[in-house]
Amino acid sequence: MKLQAYLLLPALLLGSALSQAYEVRLSEQQMQQELDARMPVTRQQGMFILTLSEPQLALLSEQQRISIHSKALINTTLGLQGNGRVTVNGKVRYEPSDYSFYIDDPQVTAISIDGLSPSLEPQLINLAQQALQPALEGQPVYTLSDQDMSESMARMMLKSMTIDGSDMVLELSPF
Repeated sequence: MKLQAYLLLPALLLGSALSQAYEVRLSEQQMQQELDARMPVTRQQGMFILTLSEPQLALLSEQQRISIHSKALINTTLGLQGNGRVTVNGKVRYEPSDYSFYIDDPQVTAISIDGLSPSLEPQLINLAQQALQPALEGQPVYTLSDQDMSESMARMMLKSMTIDGSDMVLELSPF
């Protein structure tokens, strides 16, 4: 009887530990490095070609959104060109089929192109919104690795995610 109790105790402790939620933190820096590797991104919308490069990622914990501020190059099929910056933010979504995080509902919040009047900003935001929405919604900003033990666990047991300061917190649970 004592032997059964000794064998049952570790099993109960293990079961108790597994029933507790576990968290993995992805830092803003980790996500930035992967985003850097995925840039530049180029999209065409009508006669305009928009290229984004040199992204600067920020996690917005109060809004539970992600922001990307990047260099923007606009070319036209007529040969005109302009450089500037664009800021986009959106909600983070996890896609279990490819273990990746995407930006949903991307919103262009600011754009400035050298040499263009600030009065054209609303039209530029609309153009950038139309070009960037499909590009950002279809481009992962981070993919969980199967080479890292904690990320590999997250691939199997991700329950929820939140943004806390400069980290994306992944809550894991086997149940």
